[in-house]
Amino acid sequence: MKEQLFKLNAQAFIPHPSSLILTLVCVLFFAASALAQTGGARKSGDARVRVLLDQLGYKYELTVDGDFKLIPIKTEDGRSQLVYVNSNTQQYGTLEIREVVSPAYLSSGPLSSAVANRLLRENSEVKFGAWRVELHNNGQKYLALFAVQIAANADAETLRLAIKSVLLVADRMEKELTGTDDY
Repeated sequence: MKEQLFKLNAQAFIPHPSSLILTLVCVLFFAASALAQTGGARKSGDARVRVLLDQLGYKYELTVDGDFKLIPIKTEDGRSQLVYVNSNTQQYGTLEIREVVSPAYLSSGPLSSAVANRLLRENSEVKFGAWRVELHNNGQKYLALFAVQIAANADAETLRLAIKSVLLVADRMEKELTGTDDY
């Protein structure tokens, strides 16, 4: 009797083959949908940025992270500067924030106190944005970037001003600190 009861209970938990197929199709559909929303959106970049950059006439390429790397922009004195517009955004309360950044100084170790203090003094003089340092190559390199945060759904003029700000400030600092035009 126990054996028959066990067989009956075990059979009650075996789903019908059509239920298995339907479940598998649903799982695959939702997995593909999730991948398309995360991986696909990152690789193709944020469509809101793409529309604005095209509207403003900027040339760009996408990084492996899906960020927009503007083709180096020429300054009035013939120098050029890299600018990145991030596709990924961050939330702060109800605000969705996007960053526009430009590199200016690379150091093979921690920044000297003179360079770090110069960047901090510059932070108090700029109207829009701030300097920051990011670690690269497993902490072997220190990269000083000028960054501006704007609303993720900013209009074209706001994005243009953010690009102009990071471009001019970063290029001026690169020239001051290194005398080169690496970025």
